Amino acid sequence: MSLTSEFKQSLKTVDSEEILDLVIFRPLSFVLVKLIYSTNITPNQISSVALIFGILSGVLYGFGTYEFLLLGSASFFICNTLDCMDGQLARLKKNGTKIGRVIDGFIDYTTSVSVFLGLGIAMTKITGDPIYSWILTVAAGISKALQNMLFDNYRNLYLEIAYGKASDIDAEILEYSEEWDRLNREGGSFTDKLLVRSYIGYSKIQKKLTKHLTLNATAQSYKEKNKLILRLWSWIGSTTHMVALIVCAVFNRIDIYLILTVTIGNLIMIILKLWQDKILKEFKPVN
Repeated sequence: MSLTSEFKQSLKTVDSEEILDLVIFRPLSFVLVKLIYSTNITPNQISSVALIFGILSGVLYGFGTYEFLLLGSASFFICNTLDCMDGQLARLKKNGTKIGRVIDGFIDYTTSVSVFLGLGIAMTKITGDPIYSWILTVAAGISKALQNMLFDNYRNLYLEIAYGKASDIDAEILEYSEEWDRLNREGGSFTDKLLVRSYIGYSKIQKKLTKHLTLNATAQSYKEKNKLILRLWSWIGSTTHMVALIVCAVFNRIDIYLILTVTIGNLIMIILKLWQDKILKEFKPVN
C-alpha cells in the first residue's frame, strides 16, 4: 500500500475533514503515527496526553502576557495534533474502542472549556474590564460551541448517508447501553463506566434537542448535493477556530478572535444553516 493510500485510510473521509486538518494537522500526525506504529502505544494513551496539553493551553492563556499567549498556542497546537493522531492510529491499526470515541469527545469539550476560561482571565488582565471581558468571552464560547455542533451534526449525517460510517442517535444509545451492560458484567473500571454512562446521558439529551431527519436520498445524490456545503461548514469547525486563535495570539490580539467568532462566525453559521435546510428539504419524503 502506498503512503498516499495509507494516509487516506487513516482519515474519516477526505471530503469530511476540515481543510486545515487536511493540509496541516493530519499530515503531521500521520508522520508521528508512522514513527510509533510498531510500538505498544495505544490511541487512548495518546488521547490522555492530548488532554493534558489541552488543559495546559487554558492555564497558559490565563496568564495573559504575550509570552504565555504564545506558549498557550503552542500547547493548543500540540493538543490538536495528538487529537488527530489518536484517531488515525486507531483507524490504521483497527484497534479503536467505544471508550476511545467517548474519550475523544471528552477531550474536545474539556479543552474548549479550559481555553475559554483562560481567555476570559487573560482578557480581564489585558483590558482591566472584567464585565466586558467575560461577556465577550462567554458569547464567543457559546458561539463556537454552536458552530462546531452544527458542523459535527451535518458531517455525521453526511458520513451516515454518503458512506454508511455513522450511526443515528438511537443506534448510538443502544450501542453504548450494550457497552454499559458489558462493563458491568465483566467488571469494567469505574472511569470507563463513568465515561460510557455520561455519553449515554449526553446522547439522550442530544436526541431531545435534535430534530430527527428521515431523508429519501441515495449515497451518490446526497454526496453530490452536500459535498460543497460540508466543506464550507468545516470553515467554522474546531480546527479553524484553533488556528484563528493562534494567529490572533501571535499578533497579541486575542480580542479579535473573540469578536470575529461572535460576528463573522455566527453570520456564516446562519447563512449555511439556511442553505443546508433548503438542501435537506429536497430529500424529505413527500407525504
